[in-house]
Amino acid sequence: ADHDFQMSIDTVFNWGDPVIGVHRTYLTSNIRNQVWTNTQSYSNKKVDALLDQAGQEMDPAKRKAGLEAATKIALDHVALIPLHFECSIWAFRNRAAYEGRRDQYTLATSVKGK
Repeated sequence: ADHDFQMSIDTVFNWGDPVIGVHRTYLTSNIRNQVWTNTQSYSNKKVDALLDQAGQEMDPAKRKAGLEAATKIALDHVALIPLHFECSIWAFRNRAAYEGRRDQYTLATSVKGK
């Protein structure tokens, strides 16, 4: 993995926090020769600054805005091309209900009776 390539294919996900996926995908400091890093070698000082600021922001709305701004810049620069957006589906009997989580964890303790 000496970054001698024209294209890379990667699976990007955020788990329970977008900082995990967004930061590791776009931060210049995360350009590494290993999986689940900035394998495309994308580097942009403005994106780095927005991500650093969003990572420290405690206000959820401001944090979201910073992550969205950084992601928009990176996508406008075609740092990567999203090919697939995963959508998890849960099915239960009509006596139970479960609200799906963005991190895709399925917790038995979150299943509610109707």
